[in-house]
Amino acid sequence: MNRPRTIQYCLLIVAGLLWQSSYSANDEANLWAIGTAWTPDKSDVLYREYHFAENPDLDLTTRVQYRRPDGSVFAEKTIDYSRSLTAPEIQHVDYRNSARINTEFLDDARSAMIKVGFQAHDSERYREELLTYRETVVVDAGFDPFVRKHWQSLIAGTSVGAAMLVPSRLDTVRISLTKTDHGFCDVDNADIYCFVARPAGMLRAVGWFVDPIYIGYDKDSKRLKNFNGISNLRDDNNQTRTVLISFEYF
Repeated sequence: MNRPRTIQYCLLIVAGLLWQSSYSANDEANLWAIGTAWTPDKSDVLYREYHFAENPDLDLTTRVQYRRPDGSVFAEKTIDYSRSLTAPEIQHVDYRNSARINTEFLDDARSAMIKVGFQAHDSERYREELLTYRETVVVDAGFDPFVRKHWQSLIAGTSVGAAMLVPSRLDTVRISLTKTDHGFCDVDNADIYCFVARPAGMLRAVGWFVDPIYIGYDKDSKRLKNFNGISNLRDDNNQTRTVLISFEYF
C-alpha cells in the first residue's frame, strides 16, 4: 500500500474513534434526522443513520453517522454542497474495514471536473478517476436536491433521467426516476410520493443494477421518508444487504 495513503487512512480511523468519545451538545443541536434501517421483513434493526444539518441555509444533511443498534459508530460521511447541490463533495469512511469514498469538485480550463476516489472494503488499493461534470450528474446525497429540482415533473408522472455516480465503477450510470404506487415504498401512507429508480438503456440487458430502488418523499416537505433497496453499507461480514429505512425529522 502507498505509505501516504496508509497514514491518511489510519488518521481517519483515529478521528472516528475520537469522535465517538466526544459526542457534544452541539451535535445534538444540529441533529436533523434519524434513519432506522430494518431487515426487509422488519424483524430486526440493522443500524441507524444520524443526519446532522450544520448549514442553516440548507434543508439538507451535511454529516451522517452510522451507528449499530448498541449506539457504536461504524462509519461516517461528510457532505459539502458549496460547489454543487446535486453533485456535492463527500468523504465517506467505514471504520470496520478499508472502504472509502471521496469526491472533489475541480475547475478545469475547459470544463468542471469531479475527482472520484474509491477504496473497496477488501482492497488496499485506492483508485481515482476524473469525470466531466454535467448538470445531470448526481452524487450521493445530491439525490435529494435532484428530486426537489424535478419535483413537479416527477409528481406529474414524467420519468426523469440522471447520471448517478457509482463510486466502485469510478463512473456514472444512467438511471430513470419515475413515480409509482406508494405501496412499493413499504408504507400505507397517502401523504407519501413513492418513486422508483431503475437502470436505463442497456444496463437492464446486461443485468447490472437489476433490482429497483424505491424512495418515498413527503408530499409537503419534500423530505425523504422511506428507502427500500440495496444499502450503501455492507454488513459486518462484508456482504451486500437490502434494507428498509424510515426517517424521522427533528
